[in-house]
Amino acid sequence: MMVVFSYTMDGKEYLVLNASEKGSFLPQAAGVRLLADRHQGVGADRVLVFTGTKEEPSLLVYTPEGEEVAPSQSDYKILVRYLAEAQIAANPAEIAHAFGDQAFVKAYEGARVSRVEFRVTESFLSRLREADREAERLVG
Repeated sequence: MMVVFSYTMDGKEYLVLNASEKGSFLPQAAGVRLLADRHQGVGADRVLVFTGTKEEPSLLVYTPEGEEVAPSQSDYKILVRYLAEAQIAANPAEIAHAFGDQAFVKAYEGARVSRVEFRVTESFLSRLREADREAERLVG
């Protein structure tokens, strides 16, 4: 099972996955599209995948179409909120220090964010993996 967190901020929905743990699923473009689809998946405007550690944070950001894009300030606001709530960092300042930008502390303190937790079943995870394999097969 995979746990996905859905955050809503300023009318946008963000899905956050933690792919930093051993054995965790790291979706590719097709998997992201399925996950972000509002009819077949969970639904989101952005998909954030945390792939780092507290000491070396790393973030992948995707559009609902599965396109990897550069993180925006809003993406970082959601990431900081997630990392603090998931206790990956003791406080937002640790993340700000790791990323080297004190604006993250302000982003965390000032953001009005709501959160919902989704538990993705093994069956749906299999669909995500299959979508990624099929996309790779078609490209290759």
